[in-house]
Amino acid sequence: MPSQVGSELKQSKYRLLGLVGQGQFGRVFCAVHRQTGRLVALKNLEHQRFPTHKFLRELRFLLSLQHKNIVTCQALEHTRTGRYLVMDYCEGGTLRNLMSGDSFLNLPQSLKLVADILAGLDHAHSRGIVHCDIKPENILLNLQPSGWTARISDFGIARLNQELVERGMGNTGSPAYMAPERFYGQYSPASDLYSVGILLFELITGHRPFSGTPAELMSAHLNHPLKLPDSIPPAWQPILITSLQKLSARRFRSAAEMLSALQIVAVEQGFGSSLESQANVPLLQPKRPAPVCEFRFQQCEPLPHAIAHLTLAPQTNTPLQRSHSIPLANLCWTTGSQVAHQLLPAETLTGAGDLRQTWHTVLPSPVRNLWLCSQGCFAVTAEAVYFLPLFNLAAHPTPQLVAMPGQDFVAAAKGNWLATLTTPLDAEVNILEFWRFSEVEPGFKPSARPIKLTLKGHPSTIKLIALDSRHVAVASGLPSRTMSPFTKPEQHSATLIEGFTRRGDRLGSLILPVPIGQAIPTAVPYQLLATDLQNPQSILLIDLKPFRIARLGVEIVPELLLATRWGYILADNKGQIVLLDREGQQISRIDGPGHITAIAPFDPSNLLIATWDGEKGNLYTVDLMQLDIDLLF
Repeated sequence: MPSQVGSELKQSKYRLLGLVGQGQFGRVFCAVHRQTGRLVALKNLEHQRFPTHKFLRELRFLLSLQHKNIVTCQALEHTRTGRYLVMDYCEGGTLRNLMSGDSFLNLPQSLKLVADILAGLDHAHSRGIVHCDIKPENILLNLQPSGWTARISDFGIARLNQELVERGMGNTGSPAYMAPERFYGQYSPASDLYSVGILLFELITGHRPFSGTPAELMSAHLNHPLKLPDSIPPAWQPILITSLQKLSARRFRSAAEMLSALQIVAVEQGFGSSLESQANVPLLQPKRPAPVCEFRFQQCEPLPHAIAHLTLAPQTNTPLQRSHSIPLANLCWTTGSQVAHQLLPAETLTGAGDLRQTWHTVLPSPVRNLWLCSQGCFAVTAEAVYFLPLFNLAAHPTPQLVAMPGQDFVAAAKGNWLATLTTPLDAEVNILEFWRFSEVEPGFKPSARPIKLTLKGHPSTIKLIALDSRHVAVASGLPSRTMSPFTKPEQHSATLIEGFTRRGDRLGSLILPVPIGQAIPTAVPYQLLATDLQNPQSILLIDLKPFRIARLGVEIVPELLLATRWGYILADNKGQIVLLDREGQQISRIDGPGHITAIAPFDPSNLLIATWDGEKGNLYTVDLMQLDIDLLF
C-alpha cells in the first residue's frame, strides 16, 4: 500500500507523493527529493520476480542509457522490505493513456512521437541493448508547449524478463506488438522496429493491424498478410510495409534508417523534419463529435445591464436562513462597479422575479472578481478587496474594506478567508498575505505574516488559486530561454506553481512544462482545470499530488471554465457550451444563446446563464436534467 511504502521511505532521500502506476513488474510512485525538490519516479521491483544477483547484473545496462527519449535510471534506493529504481519522472502518463482517451492525435504529433521512440531505440541498439517489449504502456510522456516528448521506459527490465523465454518458460512481451520471431524466443533490433511499425499503424488509424486472442495474434503476425486501409495516406504506406515485414532481414536495417525515412517523407509532405504540430491544426481532435443538445430553458429574464460576474451559493447557517422554512440561495452579480444581490428559492431557482427588485452596492471602481461565502461576498476591484455582508437585506450593506495592497494584485477566496498577492510590474518582490473572518469581532484580520516572493514571470501570467480551506497555489509564467527580442513579455513556455498554507508555510513547487491561461480548482482535491495557451482547443487537467497532467481535446475554444461535482462546463464566445465528465470525456454540446458573459452552476443540475449583445441581454435558468444529456447528477 502507498502508506506502507511511505513509512518505509521516511528515512530515505525521497518523500512519497502518490501512486501513479501499476505494471507487470511492480508499482510506480511519484516522489520528490527532500533536499532538491526534484520529482522522480520510484519503481518498486518484486524480489520474487527479480532476484538480487540478476537485478544488479542488469542494472548496469539501465545506467548506461542516457538519452532524452529514454527514461533514465538515476539510482537505486533500498529499504528494509524492498528495492526501488529511481527514474526520471514523466508527468504526462503513458502513450496508452493518451491513445485510449477521447481524442485522436493529429498526424504530425503522432509521427513526432514515433520519431522520438526511434531516436531512443537507436541509442540503445548502438549499445547492444534490445528492448523486447515496445508498446504504448512502455512509452512515457513529458508535456511540452507544442505537444509531447516520448520516452521509452522499462529498458533492461524487459531484457531481464526475456530470460524466462530462454529458460523455456514461455513467451514474454505483448502479443499485439510482437514481431513474428519473438514467438519463437528470438529477438534482434529489428524486432523492436516491427513493434514500432504496429504502433505507427495504430496511431494513424486508431486500431492495430491484427487483433484477437494471443493464439490468433500469433497466427496473424506469422501468416496473415498486412492490409493497409485507405485511411493511411499513401506517402506513409512504404514505411509501414517495410517495418512490418514477416522476415526481420527485410525490415529497416536500423532504427536510424527508419527514422531517416520518416523524416524524408515528413519534409515531402510539408511537415518539416522536426515533425512539430502545425499551428492551424488542432493538436487533439475528438474521436466522435459530442451529441448536440437543443438549448431549452425554464426561465428567461431580461437584464438591464451586462453581467460580468455571476455567482450562486446556498444561504446557510445564518439567522435569515433559519427563519425560513424553505432553502434559500444567494445570487450575486456585477455590472461595472455595481454589486447586486437577490435571494432565491434554492429548489427551483425560478422565483427571481424582476431583477430590479434587489439591492445594489456601488464600489469606487469596476469589479474584477466576485466570490460568495456563508457570511457575504468578496468583491475585488483594481485597488482593493471589499466584503459585503448579506444578513440585513432590508438595507443596503456597507462594504467593508478588507485589503488595499496599493498596487497591482491578484486575489483568491475560499470560505471565510482571503489571500492577496501583489503583482507590480517594476517591483522585485511580491507580497502574499492572508485574512480570515472573525466572528468575535466581525471583520477580517491578518491570519499570518506576509510572505515575500520573487516571481520571474510577467505580471499578466501570475495567478492565485485557492485549492481548499487551507492551501493556495501561486502560478506564474516562466520565460523561455529561446525567446527572441520580438517576443511579448507576457508570453511564456512553462508555468511555475508554488503551494502555501494559510499560516504562510511554503509547501514546495512544481514546474508545468506548458503555458496556462485560466486556471480553476475542481471538485477533486489538489486538481486544477486550465486552458492551454499554445493549443486553444485543448484543456489541461492538472493533478498537483501526485503530479500529473492530462491534455484533453475539445470542439470549442473555451472562454469560460467551470467545475462542478459531476464534471466541467466550458463555453466559448459564440454561445456554444460543452459538458465534460470528471474524466474529461465530452458528454454533450449545447448550442446556447450567443455572447455568454457569465455562467453559475447550482447543485445538482441547474445553470444560470447571462448573455449580453450590444445593448440587451438575458438571464436564463437551465435545468440540465430536462435536456437530452447522458449524465448522472
